[in-house]
Amino acid sequence: MKRKNASLFGNVLMGLGLVVMVVGVGYSILNQLPQFNLPQFFYCAWRNTEH
Repeated sequence: MKRKNASLFGNVLMGLGLVVMVVGVGYSILNQLPQFNLPQFFYCAWRNTEH
């Protein structure tokens, strides 16, 4: 892979990771508000695991 392509691919992955983080933070904030009845994926996944 050429250096320019590797740099572009890295930037695309970094941008995708940033979008995933921002969406995750926004979802967790909206999930705390009572008027949004969003499914609590993370809570249920954490709750169902054995500690």
